[in-house]
Amino acid sequence: MEENTKRRKPEIRTVACKLQVREKRREDGTEEDSRTITGTAIVFNEPFDVEGWDGDTYREIVAPSAATMEFLKTQDIKMNLLHKRDTTLARWNRGEGNMRLSVDEKGVNFEFEAPRCDLGDRALELVKAGVYSGCSFEFYPKDYEVTVEDKPGGGDLVTVKHTVFESIDALTIAMDPAYEQTSVSAGELREKSGRTSAKPKARPDGREREVGSERSLLPRRKPGQDK
Repeated sequence: MEENTKRRKPEIRTVACKLQVREKRREDGTEEDSRTITGTAIVFNEPFDVEGWDGDTYREIVAPSAATMEFLKTQDIKMNLLHKRDTTLARWNRGEGNMRLSVDEKGVNFEFEAPRCDLGDRALELVKAGVYSGCSFEFYPKDYEVTVEDKPGGGDLVTVKHTVFESIDALTIAMDPAYEQTSVSAGELREKSGRTSAKPKARPDGREREVGSERSLLPRRKPGQDK
């Protein structure tokens, strides 16, 4: 299923992430903490639940094809703290910059040197202490598949599998691994798949979606829109 409608806000997904401060070895053989923070921001093929704007949940999966190294080398991605754009710690600018990305069978990994400033010191110490335990990514979807299955106890299990991202804007070191921002609901996705149930809930803006509408659900960037 290909995206064809564009909205301003990106999707944000945050998962529990094993953030680490890498150790370095001294000349005498002992180890000390470096200023290198590492983690995995995007996990492949692992379902996670997302709560839609209407309170219902649906399931999402990111396929490896959505975030290949070839794709990442076309992206300008910032590493932020707590989802704030004025707290940028590092940057991957199409393969250049002070953040390094790698892709393996598990997902997209990052590492960067915490800058020697108040912000970098704060990130470093709170990652060490385990206060920051989540990693998130902000993205605009492009191609995705929607499937609906019957739950054993009744109801529908709606699953979105992202196969291609249009862009990834930012990664974030986060405190709450359950945080997410989404602009769709499970009911709208169910309709998109061609499977309908009860009359859908009204959106917060008062609009009701048409069953079987070909309008896009997940947001894409508008041409020329700033990151």
